[in-house]
Amino acid sequence: MVPNVGVRTYRPRQMGTFQGTRRMKRRISLCLSQTVRRFLAISCLVALVAGLLVTQYFYGQMMEMRAQAEQMRELHAQMTSTHMGLVERQELLSSREHIVAVASVRLDLFEPSKGQVRRM
Repeated sequence: MVPNVGVRTYRPRQMGTFQGTRRMKRRISLCLSQTVRRFLAISCLVALVAGLLVTQYFYGQMMEMRAQAEQMRELHAQMTSTHMGLVERQELLSSREHIVAVASVRLDLFEPSKGQVRRM
């Protein structure tokens, strides 16, 4: 036999001081005419539709700005790669070997050998 199975502790209910009188829930009742109700319903519907339209407008603007940002990002990546190519070309053109090669072809200038230079 298993003791304490299905056993609960006893807790007596607390009794209120005014048990006999219950509080009535207050309910707000508005007495509106049929035309006022119809006007309020149409106003709420128009406000809902206007809110949805404004939301869609801002969503469209956001998507357009996102597309522009993506285009600018692609343009920036393209410009960066072009810049890197130009920097490499500049380094190649300003290298000593290239300058000597161009001078020998265009101007018939050659770098002196060790035996040609005399230092005093």
